[in-house]
Amino acid sequence: MDFNLPGEDDPRRVKVRSWFEKNPNPTYAQLAAQGWTASNWPEPWGVSADAEMQWIIDEEIQRAGLELPYTINAIGLNQCGQSLLTHGTEAQRQKFLPPALACEEIWCMLFSEPSGGSDLGGLRTTAKLEGDHYIVNGHKIWTSVADHASVGVLVARTDTSKPKHTGLSMFLIDMHSPGITVNPIIDLTGNKNEYNEVFLDNVKVPADALLGREGDGWKLAIEQLQTERVGMTKPGVVWGMGPTARDLMDGLIKTGRISDPLLRDDAAKTYIEGEILRLLTYRNMSNRMNGKPAGFEGSAGKMLSSPHGQRMADIAKRSQGAAGMIRDPDVLPLPDKKWGMFSDWDYAYWFSPANTLGVGTQEVLLNVVAERVLGLPRDIDPTAKIPFSELSGGRAKAAE
Repeated sequence: MDFNLPGEDDPRRVKVRSWFEKNPNPTYAQLAAQGWTASNWPEPWGVSADAEMQWIIDEEIQRAGLELPYTINAIGLNQCGQSLLTHGTEAQRQKFLPPALACEEIWCMLFSEPSGGSDLGGLRTTAKLEGDHYIVNGHKIWTSVADHASVGVLVARTDTSKPKHTGLSMFLIDMHSPGITVNPIIDLTGNKNEYNEVFLDNVKVPADALLGREGDGWKLAIEQLQTERVGMTKPGVVWGMGPTARDLMDGLIKTGRISDPLLRDDAAKTYIEGEILRLLTYRNMSNRMNGKPAGFEGSAGKMLSSPHGQRMADIAKRSQGAAGMIRDPDVLPLPDKKWGMFSDWDYAYWFSPANTLGVGTQEVLLNVVAERVLGLPRDIDPTAKIPFSELSGGRAKAAE
């Protein structure tokens, strides 16, 4: 199998690079006009790029000194925006996609709730139809970038008389709507917060903000989570993004810290893991080039990449010795790339406990792989067919 990626003289690369030379320091709106912020999307939103062409465009965007669009607006361009292409109305696509592709309107996912744990199907936020709008009430938590998002992808319960998974619907809501309160969750990184809790109190949502049909919420959420997990099957330190084990090894060699035999042994094991993830990334590229949709293998990939990232960050900080106990963005030398918030080992280390919690805990992913990939017997859920209003968690909301 040929693992060589398109070279410097590839005519496709030459064409893209030439555009950047003629248009230095472009805005993301300009990139969107070229179809490059989500290049794999069909026209007019993208250029229907195959996996190789998307790789070329991404590399040239970074070469031009720009952060990749899907790290700036990950929810809009990677996880959820694609749902509008298949399930949204034309009016929704025209309203939401242009500013998302230009990275002018950031999106967030209003999924997790304090009372739900890892059981998304048990969410209690309700959306009740009243004429030409829904009234939404509930509480979401661990919502990335909600404090500066313009669009929220909300999963709410529209029918409490149905079992927990079938009574859910999805909406695209204005995060500046009256009744929405966003509180930041301050974490131990010492950096600007990533996560937030969101309160929705009698929020009025237009009926045409419904994505798909009532009751499609669970199906759409699973599609989006699988897409997100495939995107995380990469060798970067945090959810596939940021420096890799190759960068770690390079930094250890340059600083001479590789001479520590114990550190060297751990680094070698981590390097091997990184190469396995790199091959899985190529496999995902191959699947896409052959028209295969994102499947449950994304869960297996995310299950491997998350602890791998934690081990990488730990080795980088450990290599500093006692100095690793204090905050230091210059833990090891890194290539000059813009990886967004995960551009240094220090922040990646303090953030890394979230690796194995966000977008599915390791335990949830193990179940998904066991049941959906290996075909093992599924866990019995005694509540699966019971109307949500009859469950203890749903009684309070159903009674309102």
